[in-house]
Amino acid sequence: MTEKHKQARVVAIDPAPGKNSTLFDGKGFKDLRAPDLRKFVNGLHDQTPDTLVCWDAPLTGPADPSSSAGTSPGDFTKRPIERFFSLKETGFNTPKGISVLGYAGCQHWTISRSLLGLPRTGPYDQDYGQLPFHLVPGPERERTGRASIIEIHPAVAAWLWCRKHKDAPKDWRYKNKEALETRETMWRIILEETGFSWSLKPPTETDDRFDAAVGYILGSLYADERTRIQVTLLGSRKTGSFLLPAVKGLERNWNSWIEKR
Repeated sequence: MTEKHKQARVVAIDPAPGKNSTLFDGKGFKDLRAPDLRKFVNGLHDQTPDTLVCWDAPLTGPADPSSSAGTSPGDFTKRPIERFFSLKETGFNTPKGISVLGYAGCQHWTISRSLLGLPRTGPYDQDYGQLPFHLVPGPERERTGRASIIEIHPAVAAWLWCRKHKDAPKDWRYKNKEALETRETMWRIILEETGFSWSLKPPTETDDRFDAAVGYILGSLYADERTRIQVTLLGSRKTGSFLLPAVKGLERNWNSWIEKR
C-alpha cells in the first residue's frame, strides 16, 4: 500500500450501558467494562485526524440543540433518520429483526453522553468544537487535529447489503443466541458484496462481535478514498445520520422523502 493510500486507523465500538461493550480495531476484539471503555476512548482523544471511531449508538438528538431544542417534531423522541427506516412509504422500511428505535428509546445513548458528550440535547451542553471528537458529518474547521467519530447502525447496514441477495435470510432476527446460521449467512454475503478482505475468524459467535465487525467494514470503506464510493453518509446533524452501504435508490429516496417533510 502506498503512502498516499495509507489506511486510516478505524475503531468500531458497540457501546453498552449495562454489560460489556465490544470493540474491534482491525486486529482483534475487546470486551470492555464501562470504566475500561472510558480509558480506551480517552486514549483516542489525541489521535490524529486520520483516526475514525465508528460508534453504534445515537450521536445526535434535537435538530438544533444549541438554541431551539424541542421545537421540531420528534426532537426528544425519534429523529428523521430513524423515521425513514420505519415507514413503508420510503421503500426502505426495515423488517422484523432489524430494529430502528427512536434515539430516546436506545439505552446506549446514556453511555455515549458520559464518554463523548454526545448527543447534544440542549443549549447548556458543550459546543461541538469543545468535545473530544470531531462529529462527522460536520464542518472541517471543527476538526482542529482531533480524531473523528461517526454514527453507524450495523443492523441496517447488514440488511442493506444482504436484502437483495439470492441467499438473503427469510428471518432477519440475527441477534438471538439461536441465530448463528443467520449471522453466518449474512457475513458471507457482506464479504461478497463489499469485497472486503477478512483474515480473522468469522465474527459470528455473538451479535455484538458481528455488529462491531460490520461497523469496522463500514468505517474502513469510508476512510479509504478508493472505496468510499461503496458507502454513503445518509442524513445530517439536523436529521440524524448513519454511515451505510450506498445501495441503489437509498440516497434518492432519502432526499425525496426529506424534501416532502
